[in-house]
Amino acid sequence: MRIVNLRHFAVFSVVATVSMTPLLVLPAMVGVLVDNAGMSESSAGWSASLSFLASACTGLFLALRIHHLNLRQMAIIALTMTAVADLISAYTAGSTTLFFAVRIAAGVSLGMSYVAAISSFARFDGYERGFGVFVTFQFVVSGIGLYIIPIFADQLGARGLFLIFVGLDCFALLLARYLPDDRAVTTEQRASGSELKVLMSTTAILAIIGFALFEAANNAQFTYIERFGVALELSDHTIGFTLLVASLIGIPGAFSIVVIGHRFGTIWPLIFGIGVGVAGLFVLLGADSYGSYFFGNCCMGFSWSFCLPYIQTLLASIDRNGSAIAAGTSFSTFGGAFGPGLAAMVVTGGAYANVFMLAIGLFVITLIVFYYAGTHTGNSR
Repeated sequence: MRIVNLRHFAVFSVVATVSMTPLLVLPAMVGVLVDNAGMSESSAGWSASLSFLASACTGLFLALRIHHLNLRQMAIIALTMTAVADLISAYTAGSTTLFFAVRIAAGVSLGMSYVAAISSFARFDGYERGFGVFVTFQFVVSGIGLYIIPIFADQLGARGLFLIFVGLDCFALLLARYLPDDRAVTTEQRASGSELKVLMSTTAILAIIGFALFEAANNAQFTYIERFGVALELSDHTIGFTLLVASLIGIPGAFSIVVIGHRFGTIWPLIFGIGVGVAGLFVLLGADSYGSYFFGNCCMGFSWSFCLPYIQTLLASIDRNGSAIAAGTSFSTFGGAFGPGLAAMVVTGGAYANVFMLAIGLFVITLIVFYYAGTHTGNSR
């Protein structure tokens, strides 16, 4: 199957994936910070949460100006800042004020580069399949990272982990020059309406809220899924292998939209995908063996990757200049930021079942919001 603008989408996918690497390997990163940097589980969770929150605030601000921004220049500046922040993080990791401040700064720059990359998709034809390529990329990276990091955590330590992040930042920086500049936006697109007008529509509001809730639910369970494996007395190798397979199963989930496109609309695929995730969480609630831990994780991996391209496509269709996808991404990052924080509040004493119940509740609300979003977009079939 030929994908229009595949070369552009591949570049955008790499830049966007690098920009969200701390999220993609979140449970492994939390494990490294706890085991190798002397941080508590709650402190490690909050360091990630604050970084994601800074990223979300940055993205929301940019969404209000996205029609007028040079995405290429913004990505180059942001990735340079991120490389510096990750380098400092490598030598300051721990429960210190400096480390938390640096991770907040990294969140700001990562938010800039991610919005630049994700907004680029909407400006090219075939963007719905482009998002499928992007999500496929991110689940490949997530799977590899979640497999390798736990196995080599003692050798890498917190310093080694953040130095790997620096290397990825530099690689993305080399590709950032291929993002569109102002000339990539046509006169017709510039006349499509102001950012605020687009974002205040009922469709945009519902879709953005739904994206935020979806990410909050996923990140709540994702933050402590590695720790839950430890509580089940599984080996580091077993946990890493499980997280790898769960992420790799996400690849066909993400690629589904490339094959079927809009054949079944947008909302019904989302209902199906989220339903799979809820089923996986119920399996994890009763998990007492490796088999149930493995199956529950696989359900979560497929669900997350299957739904993301449909959510991003819904947002991109609202505004081809990228304001809705930029705002939706920002609010999803708010969800991603509060997810680990909410999980940290209920996980006291290793009560991981509370985390899974929290995620189930958030998913149910997400389903309701997306259903009503579909009634306003004509994609409810």
